[in-house]
Amino acid sequence: MKIFNLLVISFAVIAGLHVSTVQAQSVTISGDNIKPLTISRGEFQDMKQSVIMAKTHDERVRRYTGVPLADLLTRAGVLLGDTAKRQTVMSYVEVTAADNYKAIYALAEIDPLFANRPIILADRVDKKDLSAQDGPFQIIVPGEKKHARWTRQVTNIRLVVVKP
Repeated sequence: MKIFNLLVISFAVIAGLHVSTVQAQSVTISGDNIKPLTISRGEFQDMKQSVIMAKTHDERVRRYTGVPLADLLTRAGVLLGDTAKRQTVMSYVEVTAADNYKAIYALAEIDPLFANRPIILADRVDKKDLSAQDGPFQIIVPGEKKHARWTRQVTNIRLVVVKP
């Protein structure tokens, strides 16, 4: 019985360390024609924040706070708006989660010149940090019926420019 208790305590300690490691994570933005940029949680929280209301899969309306994906990409050197020319319609963004789950977003649906809905990288929901299961960063795409692209535990955002 003592061995079992010791194993349970050891597992709890390891699980606690894993959660704190995940919460300390940063996000890296990389890709074609841009210099890789890593943003820590502290740097992220110092950036201009946006708040959006969005329905979760259980139909509850939640308040998400984070940075527009367009702002993060611009900070990394991605051209958006009128300066981007054709690059916007010939590019996409691949978002990768800690478990290697990936979701794709057309750059045009992120660019405010083309799209009306803000896609954000959130770090808070209802004024609290995202849970360890979802955070520290999660992509929120308001208005989508299926939340398959609401990528949780985001670690990397990569721009891909399709060659003509």
